[in-house]
Parts: sequence; structure tokens; C-alpha cells
Amino acid sequence: MMPTVPTSGGLNLSCSSPILVLALLSVLGFCVYLAITKKSQSGTIKSLALMKSYTPVPVKVANNKNRKLGTWTPEVFTYPPVEEFKGWSIKDTTPLPYRAFKHTYFFTMGIRSMDWTSWIELDNEWMKYHNNKIERIADRGHELIGTDPVVWDAAIELLMELRNFLPARYPTLFKKTEKGITNLVTGEVFEFVNVPRSEFKKDPMEMAALMVQDDLAILKEDENGQYILKGGAIMLAGFWRLRDKLNLPLSAIHTTGDVPKYNEKLKRPMEKFFSRLTCDKPVVRNNYFLQTDADLAWSSSIGPEDKQIVGWNTAEVATDINKIYYRSERQSVRRLPISGCTVFTIRTYFLPITKMCEEPYIPKRLLDGILSWDEDVKRYRGYEKFHGVLLPYLEEQAKIQEANGYTVDTEPDSYPF
Repeated sequence: MMPTVPTSGGLNLSCSSPILVLALLSVLGFCVYLAITKKSQSGTIKSLALMKSYTPVPVKVANNKNRKLGTWTPEVFTYPPVEEFKGWSIKDTTPLPYRAFKHTYFFTMGIRSMDWTSWIELDNEWMKYHNNKIERIADRGHELIGTDPVVWDAAIELLMELRNFLPARYPTLFKKTEKGITNLVTGEVFEFVNVPRSEFKKDPMEMAALMVQDDLAILKEDENGQYILKGGAIMLAGFWRLRDKLNLPLSAIHTTGDVPKYNEKLKRPMEKFFSRLTCDKPVVRNNYFLQTDADLAWSSSIGPEDKQIVGWNTAEVATDINKIYYRSERQSVRRLPISGCTVFTIRTYFLPITKMCEEPYIPKRLLDGILSWDEDVKRYRGYEKFHGVLLPYLEEQAKIQEANGYTVDTEPDSYPF
């Protein structure tokens, strides 16, 4: 607190005591200096876990909107209050029914604003996903996880964000501790707060991934304005491998993955979006794929995971509708305020087509969406490998539902559900 100087009943600060006045003003000035210095120091982020210290400043002062490409000034940012998920249960809370397809397929980024409380979505499949990740790490961890030194601090920042979010949102699963997070169900202890880097027991991206059902990726802007994949824990991606994409810019990640019409339709708007992304405007998007096997982590139908070149061209033609699965990703994209890096969370939802088609309106909507694919999309999504068994099934199920009154005319607009 700033000291006060009495003007009555105490010291006399009249002009007859100029030396005393100057002395007191000097002391007062020094106190002000100490107060300011202390405030500045308290705003500096230091940790043994970080490679350097950071002093965040207000957004307007940082002026990152006009930053030089490849640079970032740490910003002051407070995550909005997180509401507890009342009644959430690791046994009973079912996955959200994302059905990310429309009657007509469009080439767009498909982004929408993210509700801060929904950043990380967990449900009663958490344990299944967690066990799958544990098995994958034991089998081939070095291929699935990596944190380049240039994004080490961003990975620590991500852990700190999760430390604040998860216990607040899911207090029956996570507990915030002095050094990190404890999982109340598995007993796992994750320590990363002010822990020396040399004492980390796991890669920070591995720790983060073991808390959630998502795969995670960190991209860093370079001096050319390209966003480079520099860190990740990609364990359940199904169709792509971290080792193939690490150190590639976002554009190459998409073009090497043969994403249809990326250069013509998506490249420029995507680059503009990433360059303008601010810390207070996170977004989400959904996509979908069809898969001809039941493997969540790696789709064996496109080839062995260790094979250099994999793809639909090597897959066998599907003959059993019970082996066709719907795969949908819910991706969130955030700019981290301290490092300025961009974090992707990639949550995969996975279920049999036969199960999903029990839902009203779904068979007709999915059928129409697939029929609207052009040749590039068909090739990219493996159409030739499953259309012979899938389309007749969807047509049959759509007719059954239409006979029961579930028609396009009565269908509510509920995308992405």
C-alpha cells in the first residue's frame, strides 16, 4: 500500500522545513518505485519448466495485429470463467452426437465460434480412449509424440491452460495440485509447474494428451507467415501420422494429404484466418469420413501403419455394412496468449454406420451428402471402396424412415448434430 503523509496532528510540511520535505518526497518516490517494480516483477512469468521468462502486456500495447511475421509479444489474457459440467459422469455421460454432414457437400473451412466452456469435451468413452493411448505409447510412442524446442514453452503453456480448465469443468475426474494435475480415477499424477525441464518424466505433449480424448498439435508461425507443425501427440488420427507431417507448413500438410481443391478453395482463406487469429476468438469445426474397419487409432484398411505409402488405393472393397464406420473430428483452434503459438485439439467420434442410421433423418442426409461429392472428393474419401454396400443400405433406411414421416420437409436444421 502507498504510505500516507499526515498534514495535521503530525509532521509539519510547511515551507519552513524544505530539507525535511525533500527527504520525505525522496522516500515517497522510492516507495512508488518499489511498488511499480514489484508489480512489473509479479507480471513476469518465470518457471523452471520454461526455456525463458515472459512479461505479458495488454493487447493494445502488444499490438500483435501489426506484428512482424514470425514474432509475438506475450499478451495479458484471462480465460473466461469455466462452468462445471453438472452431473458429468465417466460412466454415464454419452458422446455428443456430431453428424457433420449436410444434404449438399461444400468446400469451406466450416469454422464457427467456440464456447469457452466447451474447449475440451469428455464423455463416458474417456477410459477407452485413454487406454488406447497408453497402448499406443507403449507400442510406438516415439512416432506419435514430439515437441520441438521452439514450441516447448507453448506445450508448457498448453499444460497450464489444461490445469486451469479441466478441474473446473470436470472436478470428479481432475484435481488441480500445486505442481500440476492429478487424475482422480486413474491416479495418474502430472507434474509440470516449476519443474526443471531435465526432470520431466514425460514429454509435455504426452502429458497433455493423456488428460483428454483428443489428439493435440502445436503450430508456430515462421518469418514467412507460414504455420509449421512443430509439436504434437497424434495417437488416434486413423488416416495420418505425425512423422509424415512434422515440420511441414499447414499448406503442405493439406496438399501432401491430397485434400481436394485445397489450393483453389481453401489455401488463401485458411492462411488469412491463421494470420488474423486472436487469443479471444477461438473456433471449432467438424468433418467426417467413412472407414471400412473398426480401428479407431489407425485404419488398417488403407494399409499397415509402418508402410511408407498408404491410401485408399490399397484398400479392399467393402462387402459388409457392419464393418463400415462413421468417423468425425471435432477440432478446436486457439491462439495461446504467451507463446503466440496455435493449438489444435482434434477429438475423434467413431461409431458404426448401422448404429448411427437408427437416428431420425440421418440416412437420407448422409446419402444426399455422399451423392453430391465430386470426383476429387470421391477419390479422397475412398468412395469406390464402400459405395457398393453403403449407398443401397442408406437408400433402404431412408425409405423406411420416410414411410414413418421422417422426410426432408420435416427435418430440423441441427447441424453439426
